[in-house]
Amino acid sequence: MTERALTPPIDPLTAPVRSNAVDIVKGFAILLVTYEHTGQGMSARGWWTTPSRNFSDLFIYSFHMPAFFFLAGLFVAGSIHRRGAKDFVLEKMKTLLYLYLAWAVILSAIEPIISRFKRYPHPVHWESFPVSLINGVAGWFFPVLFLCLMLALVTYKLPAWLRFGLAFIAASLMPAFGFEVFYKTVWYFSFLAGGMLVGRLIFKLTSLPRWTAALCAVILFALQALVVYHFGATVDFGGPPEWLAVTLGFTGTLGLFLIARTIENTPAGNAWAWIGRASLGIFLLAQFPQGATRELLLRFAHTHEFWLQLIVPTIVSTLLPAILWHQQKRWRIGWLFRWPLS
Repeated sequence: MTERALTPPIDPLTAPVRSNAVDIVKGFAILLVTYEHTGQGMSARGWWTTPSRNFSDLFIYSFHMPAFFFLAGLFVAGSIHRRGAKDFVLEKMKTLLYLYLAWAVILSAIEPIISRFKRYPHPVHWESFPVSLINGVAGWFFPVLFLCLMLALVTYKLPAWLRFGLAFIAASLMPAFGFEVFYKTVWYFSFLAGGMLVGRLIFKLTSLPRWTAALCAVILFALQALVVYHFGATVDFGGPPEWLAVTLGFTGTLGLFLIARTIENTPAGNAWAWIGRASLGIFLLAQFPQGATRELLLRFAHTHEFWLQLIVPTIVSTLLPAILWHQQKRWRIGWLFRWPLS
């Protein structure tokens, strides 16, 4: 995306022309999601219990989810301006809330089938299902992102610097208390507000020489690793000081953008952008090929060798859903990813 990176659309999620830098960042971030979920499955089975597991978990969680909220914030002001408040809310309901509710039902319905392959099955209690939805039974990401976008709409008229300042302070003071969806909304709105503050200025990174971007990324992630190693669990939300978790979320996201600048408009960059464009499908579907690959390695190859169980399920759970995403129109499975009546 040479020209596209220089003249990015206001909202690459809906416009026909997209930004490679954004898609590359999404590609790396979603790979870290599948890697982390694979690592968590190994840890639950006692296959990865060394200190490196804890460090890996803390390091990746210090920035990979904040990156998604920052990316959403880059274009939300343009989206609100273009659509208007009413259409903006309706669109987010038909995307985020639809996916959350649809997948909550799908996962709950198939739980009796797939629970035999889980280390810790979660029995479904349909009578308490509505309440569990409020607390993020099908994953906190979609409802939290929806609420963050609603906060963006409510604060749309505020100066971007003031919105970000208030969001940073709120995230720094918010304890893990009450419903997960609500306190995580306060935490992660700081990153969305940061994206709104930066906006299209992020694309000025295209003027940075590749070698400079690569060197800065190495230095930045080395410092991030040192901070995580030194402070341990306090770098994560829920372990004071919360401001440290907010800060690391931004520095790690910047590191991903620097990597994107290093490889954009190259075959490697295009491959990562292809994965990034399918990040939603990967997020929704990855758990199925991931678990299946782990079981196949265990039952047929009779191995839980560390690197095989870490790398193969991670790759399969990234690439297979990406293929399904890119073939959704041909295979008529678009309803898995978006409101079917639009």
